[in-house]
Amino acid sequence: MAIEQDVTSDQDKTAAQTDHTEEDAATANQEHIAVLEQGSGVWREWRKNNPYVIPEFRGAELDKMDLGGMDLRDADLRAASLKLSNLREANLRNANLAGADLREADVRGTDLTDAVLLKADLRSTDFRKSVLETANLSEANLDGAYLDDVDLSDADLSRARLVNAGLKNADLCGAKLAKANLRKADLRKAKLRKANLHGADLRKANLHGADLRKVNLSGANLSGANLRNSRLTKANVSKADMHGTDLRKANLRGTDMKAAKGIKNT
Repeated sequence: MAIEQDVTSDQDKTAAQTDHTEEDAATANQEHIAVLEQGSGVWREWRKNNPYVIPEFRGAELDKMDLGGMDLRDADLRAASLKLSNLREANLRNANLAGADLREADVRGTDLTDAVLLKADLRSTDFRKSVLETANLSEANLDGAYLDDVDLSDADLSRARLVNAGLKNADLCGAKLAKANLRKADLRKAKLRKANLHGADLRKANLHGADLRKVNLSGANLSGANLRNSRLTKANVSKADMHGTDLRKANLRGTDMKAAKGIKNT
């Protein structure tokens, strides 16, 4: 019950963050867009002279724009279109990108700490070496996204889609991944200590060498997943589907494997 209450409270929180996403779409501040289009130097000066003004880009068409290295802290980018844009090493701390479209954007090395990306379209987006600590990505579509070496610690990815996503060496410690779809995701050597994967779909996911200490995998589907050489100690695998799961050389100390279904190669 505690798990379900946690998921419910998270849903309430995310709903509040997107209350006005649809009604506020296409209400970007044209002055702010005009300044942004003049390049990083002009934008930097504008932010310096307007430190308390929140950049308003709701519903803006910013596809293919070069925003690399720009200071976009606290920016309102709800429902904005940023397809194929360059956001490399930009500062998007606490930015609101709920419902935004960042398909195939370059977001490498970007700081998205505390950013809101719930229900955002992030398919094939390149986040490698970015920081998404405590970011809200619930219900976001990250199919095929590049998240290798990304800091997603304590991030909310509940009900997110991460099919075929690359998460090698990613830091997901304490992350909320309840009912997330991680089919065929590459999680080799990922850090998932104390992560909540309750009811997650991990069919055929690659978790070779992953750190799964104290992870919650209750009700998760791990059929056909690769957990070789992983550290699955003191984990909750109650009612987890492990038919065909490869557990060779996995460290299972302190985990009640009998609570799972279809165990082989233990």
